[in-house]
Amino acid sequence: MASWHLAQERGQLTGDGAVTLLRERVAAGELEAWLRHHDGRVLGVVTNGNRAMVMAMEEPGDPGQHAVDPDAEGEEGGYRLSNGQVDRYDNRETVPFGVALEVVRKLVDHDRWPTTVVWHDDRELPP
Repeated sequence: MASWHLAQERGQLTGDGAVTLLRERVAAGELEAWLRHHDGRVLGVVTNGNRAMVMAMEEPGDPGQHAVDPDAEGEEGGYRLSNGQVDRYDNRETVPFGVALEVVRKLVDHDRWPTTVVWHDDRELPP
C-alpha cells in the first residue's frame, strides 16, 4: 500500500482514514488539506464544503493536474486557504466534495485515480 500522510504529520493514512480526516477538517472550518506520499507526490484538496479543487503534483512546485467537472456550470466562492485567502472557482474546475473524497480514498488505498474522474493537465500550455 502507498504511504500517504497529512503534510504536517507522520502517521500513514488509509483511504477511509483520509476521508474521515478531510471531513473532520471541514467540520472544524479547515478547508485546505495537503497529503504527501513518501515518494514526494502531493495531493491538495481545497473545498467550500460543497465542491472541491483537487490537485495532484509529482513534487512540490510541479504544476500538476486537477480534477474537473466538464459539464458543470456557474462558479462558487468560499474556498478558504490556510493563509486566510478566499478563492472563487469556476465549477468546471472543481468536483463535488463527495467525488473529491472518492478520489482521495482511491489514490490512498490503490495508488490510482478513479476512472470516472476527468483530469486537466496543468503542465500543458494553452494553445
